[in-house]
Amino acid sequence: MPRECAARGWTVVLTAPGPAEAPALVVTDPGHDPVRAALDLVDGEPAHAVFVAGSASEVRAACRAGVACVAVLGAGATAPELRAAGAVEVHRDAAALLRALDDSLLARPRAFGDRRPTASTASAGRSG
Repeated sequence: MPRECAARGWTVVLTAPGPAEAPALVVTDPGHDPVRAALDLVDGEPAHAVFVAGSASEVRAACRAGVACVAVLGAGATAPELRAAGAVEVHRDAAALLRALDDSLLARPRAFGDRRPTASTASAGRSG
């Protein structure tokens, strides 16, 4: 997934180790706010970021930072829980997100169109 996102023009930041060949920066110590740590690493703006989350707590962290969120089911969270936490999109797994990438918030940077969340619904997740 990092390679496909980078090919679309994203600067990919992982908050956990990823594949060795992934074209991404890695936050070595995200602490209690992995979204803010990732944004700080690249001097990024929340309005220009998308966080890919695997848990409701990660979605909530993205929302607090004002970052749009795409969630992938995992960590025992259900799709309704992830949406309630603020996820704009929820995918069954990383493979499903990859298949839908061209129609997702990750299609290309700053191209959110009608699906761009407002400040009250913004959410974010782990890049991956």
